[in-house]
Amino acid sequence: MRLFDLPQAQHFCKPAGVGGPGQAQSLAGFHASLSGITTLTEGTTSFVVHQANLLSSVERWIAYSISNYRRAIEMLVPVAAPWAQVTLYYSSFFAANAILGMFGGWVGQVRGSTTIVDVEQRTPGSQRLRIHRRQRSPNRAAGSHRAFWDFFYDATPGIVAWAPPTLASALDPVNGDVSWQIGERNNVNYDMHYAWEAATHFHRTFKSSKLESITGPAALQLEATQQMLRLATHFACDVDVSCGSLRGCGVSGDRAHIQRILVRQRPPNLTAQSELASILSL
Repeated sequence: MRLFDLPQAQHFCKPAGVGGPGQAQSLAGFHASLSGITTLTEGTTSFVVHQANLLSSVERWIAYSISNYRRAIEMLVPVAAPWAQVTLYYSSFFAANAILGMFGGWVGQVRGSTTIVDVEQRTPGSQRLRIHRRQRSPNRAAGSHRAFWDFFYDATPGIVAWAPPTLASALDPVNGDVSWQIGERNNVNYDMHYAWEAATHFHRTFKSSKLESITGPAALQLEATQQMLRLATHFACDVDVSCGSLRGCGVSGDRAHIQRILVRQRPPNLTAQSELASILSL
């Protein structure tokens, strides 16, 4: 999977007409309508619509990634700790999607199969993207998430030179295994024995005054997520992503301001209005 270098990514992330009438739509839905089209050439309608929606998704992926990271930290009590790990996974997943998007890459599910978009020509002013439909990942991974990470780690050696040395590890497979993150997410999400083991391990080892006291797979997921988030936000500043896609939740301003306000919002305390008390009394 081929990506832009940083100078070409900076050009790609500053298009004309982003957010214009009729452009805002699902990327998967848009690609489902592109039957027979295999290339997207800068200046054409299909390129502009794809570009506008990919960059909007980049802004939103970063905001969701940061928000999920915050919510995961708030769930650090034993019976929620496994789901904190799942939430950290999604934070990492969204940030990784954002990194690919800023450099011209996209991995999506279109009509039940994997479609990827990568870079065919980098030259600013005549950039061209290639659509690959029904694409198998480099290691023929099974499942959409495993396939995503396979594509991601296959592509990122091309941009590692643009990452700060302290963050370059985000572009390497976690624990040396391309599918480690999704495997651990599945363990705590679908196997109650594994989830309860994670909860009891957390109870025995975690000190509530010290985040770094997390151990085991959750600690590795936390570290991986933090690195991926730092790198995504670093690249977002490098390419200056800003296309107004975060409007609509009652906050105005630039991307960084809206993102900061939305992520820091405290949830309403509605426990007394819920059915929790009656459920616990049964």
